[in-house]
Amino acid sequence: MKHIMLIKLKAGTDPVEIQKKIMKTFRKLDDELDWLNKPVVCRCCEGTEASFDLMASFELEKEEQVAEYQALPQVEKLRGKILEFVEDKATFDHY
Repeated sequence: MKHIMLIKLKAGTDPVEIQKKIMKTFRKLDDELDWLNKPVVCRCCEGTEASFDLMASFELEKEEQVAEYQALPQVEKLRGKILEFVEDKATFDHY
């Protein structure tokens, strides 16, 4: 299953810095967890106000692992670091 998060950043936020923070956490999780794989964090190159700024995704083995991922201490810590910079977000899961 693929878990995708779209993130719209507040005006003036450096998307590269937020991308680095997310990817750093994702790499650690990929190393530590057997069930979280292939993390990717991409910046939007369109640059319009209607678009999201970042897309973060990874693969999970089971649907139930979305809730496990969200409850991880590393994810809570990441949220604390970037939440003030996030204007909007959306998620999408698919097989």
